[in-house]
Amino acid sequence: MGFREKIARFMSGRYGSDALNTFILIVCIILLTVAMFFTGVPSYVLRGAALLLLAVSIYRTMSRKVEKRRAENAVYLRIFYAVKSFFIRQFNRIRYIKKYRYRKCPGCKNHLRLPYKKGGHEVKCPKCGTTFSVKL
Repeated sequence: MGFREKIARFMSGRYGSDALNTFILIVCIILLTVAMFFTGVPSYVLRGAALLLLAVSIYRTMSRKVEKRRAENAVYLRIFYAVKSFFIRQFNRIRYIKKYRYRKCPGCKNHLRLPYKKGGHEVKCPKCGTTFSVKL
């Protein structure tokens, strides 16, 4: 039996790596890099935090509680995509400022991209059907 088969047998039934583990390892590397620029107590604190995160990552990888790890990863992905969509929306607001304006529907709080028109006019939300006036 080769080394690869031994590793596969050892890891069977264990959770493995996911997006949250990758994020934890990236934060760990950042903390270790920042710790190189400090001396004394701040360096020890940053290295200790990095070591703790590394231990959490290893624990998550070796865990046999697959459903709990999947639930943790789902919560992380929900937060990650919410933050990502916020920054993409802000980037697009700046990118298309000459063509569009972004407003929030008062009924369903959905973000609407409206074509730029001078003066006020009525807008109907495609999601909930609420009609409201906007001044662009």
